[in-house]
Amino acid sequence: MEFLNDIVNTISSILSSIFLPLIGVFMFHDARRRKEEATAQKEEAIARKAETDNITSYAAEWKELYEKKEAKVQEQDKKIDQLYAEKNEDRLRIRELMEKNTTLELENQKLIVKRCDVRGCGKRQPPNDY
Repeated sequence: MEFLNDIVNTISSILSSIFLPLIGVFMFHDARRRKEEATAQKEEAIARKAETDNITSYAAEWKELYEKKEAKVQEQDKKIDQLYAEKNEDRLRIRELMEKNTTLELENQKLIVKRCDVRGCGKRQPPNDY
């Protein structure tokens, strides 16, 4: 009987040392796998969020650079328009001065033609019949 008792104890110890851990592994393997999948999905979500944040920050930087460039272009356009307006004013002023100069030259020519040859006399006579 004791021999049988030893065999039963040996078999039960073998079962408890080998089969019970295997049963535990199979029972908790699914739970552990689900936990690992959840952790992996959470890490992927964090990585995607970080990537999205990076892309958003890059887009914000590019937008800021574009707005600065656009403001600079508009400022340059205003300056160019101002310079063209000043150039037109200068052209008008030059044209007016040229007309005035031409008028004075014609008047000078007219006075040269009407100039009197006799100096110092009370009755000035122009050299022609004007």
